[in-house]
Amino acid sequence: MIQITVTTLIICLLFGVPIAFAIGIAGTVGLYFGSTMPMFMIVKDFIEGINSFSYMAIPLFILAGAIMGKGGISNKIVDFAAALLSWLRGGTAITAVGASMIFASVSGSGAATIAAIGGITAPEMRKRGYGKGFTAAMSAGAGSLGPIIPPSVDMIVFGCITGMSIARMFIGGIIPGVIIGLLLMSYCYIYAKKHDIDYGGKFRASVVWQSFKHSIWALLMPIIIIGGVMGGIFTATEAGGVACVYGLFVAAFVYKTLNLKTLIEVLKTSTVNMAMVMMIIGMSTLFSYILALENVGPKIVDWMLSITENPTGLFFLVIGIMVVIGCFMESLAALPIILPIIYPMFAEMGVNLNQLGVVFALSTVLGGLTPPVGIYLFLSMNMNKAKMKETVLPHMLIVIGIMLAVIVLCILLPIPQFLPELIMGPM
Repeated sequence: MIQITVTTLIICLLFGVPIAFAIGIAGTVGLYFGSTMPMFMIVKDFIEGINSFSYMAIPLFILAGAIMGKGGISNKIVDFAAALLSWLRGGTAITAVGASMIFASVSGSGAATIAAIGGITAPEMRKRGYGKGFTAAMSAGAGSLGPIIPPSVDMIVFGCITGMSIARMFIGGIIPGVIIGLLLMSYCYIYAKKHDIDYGGKFRASVVWQSFKHSIWALLMPIIIIGGVMGGIFTATEAGGVACVYGLFVAAFVYKTLNLKTLIEVLKTSTVNMAMVMMIIGMSTLFSYILALENVGPKIVDWMLSITENPTGLFFLVIGIMVVIGCFMESLAALPIILPIIYPMFAEMGVNLNQLGVVFALSTVLGGLTPPVGIYLFLSMNMNKAKMKETVLPHMLIVIGIMLAVIVLCILLPIPQFLPELIMGPM
């Protein structure tokens, strides 16, 4: 059965079938020819796979990100980041990274961050002399902070599958996200200095203050969301609802940039994106069921333990597997398949499970930056009309290197558990 399922999946992907449908078709074919399970059970498993209150946070944060993009809130964020950072060498590119970090703290999605912030900053970067390859690579790298800096859709899925505290993982992603952001900013500075471009000159506190006053409503949004989750005021799912309500209020009544026509467009776009994400998660449960029937999980665990029984070594092994899988499958599809296999193994070994969750979220980002799937990479390339050779060499390799370096640090050092234990206490 597993051979039929995997073969069908590969054929579907080769013919360009969308990943959600490819997984669903492969799972259905595998179960039809390889088991006696009634076909109506496929629908039952699909519904059960997404029937979780915590999963409601995903469509809510997708909607919040769309409201920020269409409602002009993202423009206010970019304006403030520009006032604060554009005076630096490489300030335009650094602004793109800084604005992406702020936007990511509400949207939870890398694709939404690239579309909203990259769409504003990329044209300006090109005017300032940045090459298409660098602009595309930096837009993709900065956008990939969406699944790392809380809230994170990938962390929500991880928590729903494993029962881990989503709020604790959110807090654990703050420091790694900030480190990646600072390293990307450093690369922007080095690139601009090397090519002698983009130097604004002088910091002006009055300009920052004026921009802050105009952007205060937009800047309060991530503070309310992250602060509310960290303070235990509301759950991750409730935070998504708060983000939507606050975003609608600010866009419609404060900035007055969201009218009925725009709102309908926001709802349409969000519905399509929500359906895509939830279909991927639901269809992936078919694969999990097939793997359980074929007893694949214990075989994979035995294989991994035959290579090393050291928790740190297993961490690196799992990350390597996730990176390879991420090259061919979207992270949201891979998580429901892989986690039920490896999570119990790490739990039995006494590994800090919050560390595992954050490192897992970091590793899924790499899949979005690497071909052939690489949703962040190709979205940014299309936006900047950049060719693969321009984008990948050398700029994307440096961005990926930064991500890998932070992953290694989070494995070797207790970075992901520092803030959660400081704020919420030990697990």
